[in-house]
Amino acid sequence: MERNGKCFCNSGKKYKHALKAKIEVVSVALYPGRKHDFVQSAARHFRAHPCNTLLEPFAGSAVVGLSLLDAQIVKRLILIEKDEAVVCLLNGMLTDPNLADRYAAFECTRENVLNVLDHEKSAFSYLVRSRVSNRAKWWGGLRTDIACRWCPDVVVPNLRRVYEMRDRITVIHGDGLEVMRAHATDESVGCFADPPYTADSTSKGHTIYRHHKLDHKRLFSILANWRGPWLMTQDNCRLVRQLALCHRLPTKRVRMNNSDNIIKHELAIWRRRPMF
Repeated sequence: MERNGKCFCNSGKKYKHALKAKIEVVSVALYPGRKHDFVQSAARHFRAHPCNTLLEPFAGSAVVGLSLLDAQIVKRLILIEKDEAVVCLLNGMLTDPNLADRYAAFECTRENVLNVLDHEKSAFSYLVRSRVSNRAKWWGGLRTDIACRWCPDVVVPNLRRVYEMRDRITVIHGDGLEVMRAHATDESVGCFADPPYTADSTSKGHTIYRHHKLDHKRLFSILANWRGPWLMTQDNCRLVRQLALCHRLPTKRVRMNNSDNIIKHELAIWRRRPMF
């Protein structure tokens, strides 16, 4: 069909292509459970269901939110995190103009790393810890090949990208659920929730994160009544599937590559119909 000389069939194809277009992944810190592999799926979702502000109530590495902000899929980003070390790193990425240069100049040897970790509690030390910790577990041991994930060619330009976006990012040290409640009725605010996987008593989230306690039933209740668009990733366990069914939320199994470099299936959960 044509109108005013334009073919709307072709326009539809271009729209679908735009939804699927890949975006750059803005990855800085390594963190257990980070959603590096899920960035493109999140981009497709929030392109199809746009919002002005994206809220990440369990920020961690914030790779999804930072990538969507860099791609201009969202205009503002709110990051909430309980872990004071993660908050220190996120704030440092926004306030320290020399962080990228220091990372680029740092020689990643075991001696230099231990010296930083022993004498500093700064954004730089937590960034170093994230890149050299075994299996990305910040409070575990160091990698045998300590520089194998240092990747300055990736981290340095991404640090500079984040610093350039600093005026559009807010970092909150607090309870993600409480901040979610404050924004739940705002249709212009979207949410990407990647909570600690602790719904099942045997989930690894209980041992990986320092702040792992979470009321998953309350999380589902808040999202079920969320006015704006949202997307959640969750552990593929019985309680999560039951909660999704209870709130009549669709789920889809998605492939993820975990910190042990093992492919596993997790759940993506969203709301199919708009709330009125």
